[in-house]
Amino acid sequence: MPGISVGRLASKRWREYRDIRLEALRTEPYAFGSSYGEERGQTGAEWRRRMGNVLFAFRDGKPVGMLTLVFDAHRKRSHVADIYGVYVRSGSRGLGAGDKLIERAIELGRGRGILKMDLDVNPRQGAALRLYEKHGFRVVGRQRKELRINGRYSDMLIMERFA
Repeated sequence: MPGISVGRLASKRWREYRDIRLEALRTEPYAFGSSYGEERGQTGAEWRRRMGNVLFAFRDGKPVGMLTLVFDAHRKRSHVADIYGVYVRSGSRGLGAGDKLIERAIELGRGRGILKMDLDVNPRQGAALRLYEKHGFRVVGRQRKELRINGRYSDMLIMERFA
C-alpha cells in the first residue's frame, strides 16, 4: 500500500488543486460553505493565490487530500488558526491522509506559537467529526441552519483545540 505524505503543491500545478477542490464541492456539498457553482469559474490566478494556505496529502505524487490552514493577521487573534476545506478523495480514505493533514496543521501551528485552532464541521460528516475529536478538537457550539443546500438547511458544529 503506497504511503501518504503531506506538503505543498507548486503553484504551476494549480489545476490539480482546482480539480480536487471542485471534486470536494461537487461530491460533499454539505461539508463546505462554498459551492461548486461559485468556484468553478475562478481564474488560474485566483486558484494559485489560494494555494498558499493549502496543505496537500499525496499518494504516488498525486494530491489525494487537502486542508486549508489560515493564520489570523489581526493582533488580537494572532494566537488562533482556522482550518477549512478538509477533504480526502474517496479512493484514498482509510489510509491516514486525514490524520496526517491534521497532524501537520497542528505542527505548523505550534511552530507559529498558535494557542488555539478553530474549525466548523457539519454533523452529517461523521467521519470528519471523529477525525477532529481524535486529534483533540471539541465541540463548543452549534450554528443552526448555517447552510442552505437545495432548499434544505443544515447545522454546523463549532470545534476548537488548544495547544
